[in-house]
Amino acid sequence: MVDFAPPAAVQIDAAARPSARRYYVLALLTIVYALNFLDRTIFNVLIEPIKQEFTLSDTTMGLLAGFGFVLFYSLLGIPIARIADRLNRRNIVAIALAFWSAMTFFCGMAQSVATLALARIGVGIGESAGTPASQSLVADLFDKNERPRALGVYAIGTYLGVFLGYFIGGWVNQHYGWRMAFFSAGLPGLGLAAVLWLTVSEPRRGAMAETFAPEPLGPTLGFLASQKTFVIVLIGFCLTTYTNYATAAWIPPFLARVHHLSSAEIGTYAGTFKGLFGMAGTLVGGLVVAQISRRDDRWKLWAPAITSGLAGPVFAVCMLTPDFTTMVAALALTSFLVGFHLGPIFAIAQTVARPSMRALASAIILLTATCFGQGVGPLAVGMINDALKNDYGANAVRYSLLSAAVTTTLGALLFVWAAVSIRGDIKRAA
Repeated sequence: MVDFAPPAAVQIDAAARPSARRYYVLALLTIVYALNFLDRTIFNVLIEPIKQEFTLSDTTMGLLAGFGFVLFYSLLGIPIARIADRLNRRNIVAIALAFWSAMTFFCGMAQSVATLALARIGVGIGESAGTPASQSLVADLFDKNERPRALGVYAIGTYLGVFLGYFIGGWVNQHYGWRMAFFSAGLPGLGLAAVLWLTVSEPRRGAMAETFAPEPLGPTLGFLASQKTFVIVLIGFCLTTYTNYATAAWIPPFLARVHHLSSAEIGTYAGTFKGLFGMAGTLVGGLVVAQISRRDDRWKLWAPAITSGLAGPVFAVCMLTPDFTTMVAALALTSFLVGFHLGPIFAIAQTVARPSMRALASAIILLTATCFGQGVGPLAVGMINDALKNDYGANAVRYSLLSAAVTTTLGALLFVWAAVSIRGDIKRAA
């Protein structure tokens, strides 16, 4: 694909590494990633008003929050990532951003459950193209030891988007309605897509490696499947991603039903204590793991295992305590602990893969985990809510969300197991 960036576009190459240019690209891609999560998260804080307008069950809302978004996201992510391993990644990210932003805007125009579901599917289609190509770009700007830090910075887009989604969704919904909340979330991405297209150009692929040679799909998949670390981390990340998405979808209804907060209060509390503390955990995780893993690569997984394991009992306290202050503190700590592992795990996907397969490796680990986490997580909690509501009423959501405490603990155990093979797998990829 021809690179249409004008001569003034930012040129990135290995020779430019000491300059601020690569950090400009990292910052821009982080904002793109934040809009990715803004556009998917804002639905969660709008679950209650959408449910009331269309008279829906929690199971149906779980489907819209989960599989309604993630089905085509997962189906299209792998082939698009394969294209990103060969064609211009900047163009792919810019076009994808413009598309999913437009689809978010159309969510606000939905007049039925069917049209809302179609718009959500469109958001998923657009977002499936953005993250693997972005992570592949970052991997060509930062070397093996810098990657946990760089991808930790990139991963704060997750919680920055969560914060903005909760905050904007909660306040705009309370004052202007849920439709205007979708309009407010969709418009910024259209402008940012133009900025990305005009100011960034494609880095040299494999710039942080000694060699780069494209490989056919079969050998690529075979190599990734033979990397024990990659396979075990993939399974563990599926479990921790369940925790992330189940809580992202159902913390707003939990705050409304159990603690009786208004829409604006939900946006403030959920955005601050889940979004901002999650962002802090992600940033700290990338910085800490980049430092402590320089002498022993196993810390790339040991550290995420420790924090993910601690998140389980802390989140159980968050769900079961009757005290509002204790609940908020536990939610903040859980968000910090769960966010810690994102940057290091993203870096693992890039580091145990060869340069020619980084976008595909990123797509496999991200899209598989998202399909399980966002597809199964919100739906499972919604189904358990409906099953328990006759016995527990509004408190049913307390007990259904406890499943998220179990999955993060299991994910931590798998990260410990994966650490056994990481040093050998990094050598094979290099």
